[in-house]
Amino acid sequence: MKKHFLGRAINLLFLLAALFCFLYYLLNGVLIRFGQSLLFLWPLMGLFFLARFIIFEVHYKTGKPLPFSKRFLTFFRIFAALCIAFFLSVEGMILKAALTQPPENLDYIIVLGAKVNGTQPSGALRNRIDVASEYLHENPETLVIASGGQGPDEGISEAECILRGLTQRGIDEDRVLMEDKSTSTLENLTYSLSLVEKEAPSIGLVTNNFHVYRSMKIAETFDGYEFHAVPVATSLISFPHYMLREFCATVVGFLTGSF
Repeated sequence: MKKHFLGRAINLLFLLAALFCFLYYLLNGVLIRFGQSLLFLWPLMGLFFLARFIIFEVHYKTGKPLPFSKRFLTFFRIFAALCIAFFLSVEGMILKAALTQPPENLDYIIVLGAKVNGTQPSGALRNRIDVASEYLHENPETLVIASGGQGPDEGISEAECILRGLTQRGIDEDRVLMEDKSTSTLENLTYSLSLVEKEAPSIGLVTNNFHVYRSMKIAETFDGYEFHAVPVATSLISFPHYMLREFCATVVGFLTGSF
């Protein structure tokens, strides 16, 4: 009886997980946009959790046997436990990197581009500009590289948007170098570093906190530079999705040897 009660309680958690996934998908889509990369993973996970709940709920209520053997169930539980452990270990590394703080008086900071809506920065890019501006005001000898090309649905390049944002916040345009060709983090760094003149410079990467780990791993593939992270806070609504998406991107990076 006790085992049956525990099983029903655990099964209820799967129903709650399914509801969370569906509601989070809708909330994220309405408040931000439904076209976000990999946002479909949330309803997909919701369907999996819901299917698991229904299968076991029928089993508990009717006494009918489960549609799979005990051996398969044991194997699946072990596999799921390993997947969860792997997921948590990767997310732990991402979170640890997100909490780092940059030193003072870096030679350069590179503001990595993000979505531009027409000619205006998206929330993510605006936050990066804010953090970069604050650092530049506190460290007047530091130069900044505005990095990011122009997407097909963007009115101006991400670099131009960053430049405008920095000058509007009181940063002298003479301190800003422009890199407006890149379309990825790797290209951000490749093209931006070609603008660096000082030998063995210290460079800060201004990017969202969830993106710090992967961007720093990519940066480590470039020799002769001292890289530091300049993390930017992410909204609470977006953070879970970005962490999930960053997990996928990090795993792909390791598998493809990108870093």
